[in-house]
Amino acid sequence: MNYTLSLNQPGQIIFKKRGVLAIFGAINLIFFLALSIFYIFQIGTLTPKIYLLGDYEKRLEKLSKENEVLEINLSKSNSLSNIENYLSRENFVKAKANQVKYLQILGSTVVTSK
Repeated sequence: MNYTLSLNQPGQIIFKKRGVLAIFGAINLIFFLALSIFYIFQIGTLTPKIYLLGDYEKRLEKLSKENEVLEINLSKSNSLSNIENYLSRENFVKAKANQVKYLQILGSTVVTSK
């Protein structure tokens, strides 16, 4: 087979053999169609995931707000007056200053177990 290439004008390339150009065009068309189908498939699989991500973000925001409310309620329930009420219900008594006794530890004494 003899292929010839002629340049009629600068920058213009003309193939005399039409078979090579037709095969090259068919390969390009098949490649383009394959990539287009792959692109459509990818978009089809990503779309539901994007909507799920949006739903998860909304749920996260809702749960964050609920968490803030629960933290506020917890801080209210752990207030000093509630603790005092709990201690009085459980029959705890307040220690007086002269009832408190401290242990005195001598200098550099260390307790070890053998």
